[in-house]
Amino acid sequence: MTDTLSALQQHQLVILRRLRHGPLTEFELAHEIAEHSAYTDEQVADRLADWLDGLRQEGLIWAGTLSNASEQQILAAALTARGRKLVE
Repeated sequence: MTDTLSALQQHQLVILRRLRHGPLTEFELAHEIAEHSAYTDEQVADRLADWLDGLRQEGLIWAGTLSNASEQQILAAALTARGRKLVE
């Protein structure tokens, strides 16, 4: 686990640590990443979906799209059991 943690980039660490307390939407995650990394709001907005997908592929988070009756969509993410073990 230590190897996995040390291999993560700053934005990935921010995502995982912020998800410790429960699922978050893309807006909440984007705000946290921009506040705690060198990325601007615009850079985060452009890259967030790819970052979440990468962490999802590594089995560290669940990430998906939530939609409402008007077919508006938002990304959301939560830690998997493996991700939770990594950041606890």
